[in-house]
Amino acid sequence: MSISSILKFKMENDKKAAIALNRAVDGVAQNNRSVLGDVHSGLERASWYGSCFFDSYADVCAQLKTEDKRFLKNIFEIYNRKDIIADMIRMYLEEELKFINNNQIGSLNASLAKVLSNYYGGMSTKVSIANALSIIVVNSFHFKTEVMAQINKYALLVVTLASLYGKIQAAAMAARNLKIISPALYSTLYNNNMEMLYFLVSEKINKALIASMGLRGEERIVSIMKSLAY
Repeated sequence: MSISSILKFKMENDKKAAIALNRAVDGVAQNNRSVLGDVHSGLERASWYGSCFFDSYADVCAQLKTEDKRFLKNIFEIYNRKDIIADMIRMYLEEELKFINNNQIGSLNASLAKVLSNYYGGMSTKVSIANALSIIVVNSFHFKTEVMAQINKYALLVVTLASLYGKIQAAAMAARNLKIISPALYSTLYNNNMEMLYFLVSEKINKALIASMGLRGEERIVSIMKSLAY
């Protein structure tokens, strides 16, 4: 069973979760005082809603409300995709592969085949390489283990108002960090309604970004794959 299938299964255990989540987000936007009084695990984020009472912090308040709505929209994207985790990894790899020239594809195939026992090479386009590599990543033991730990840690469907805010806070901070370290990937995920789910894969991708700093070309792609799959 894929990680995304497990994620869907966990969410489908409570058929009323989506309705509860929707009402919770709407309620937050409409009643900031209620948020400040009721949220405990998401206390930090709830406290930021105090800015909504001051005109000079209107931009902060607007950002919080936007993130809340984006979180809800991103949650429903899980159901719109066959494998949302694989899609996020593929999009990340596609961003990285943009810096590979088409005439380097053959050499990259050979380099990847040397370090990845289940990569057979012979890919003719960067799109096909990204697809193949994303499948390898999401099926690797170490990747599955780390992402499942994130899914279990932030079980998305414990939708009390308090737990909801803890989840939104984790998602928002990961998305904000991504916007700083990789604006291109953030933009791609945002356009596909997935940036607020980045926290599920952030530990692995952040490690890959750090490990590949200063590297270029196929050496960078090989380093990234080692970080993601091992």
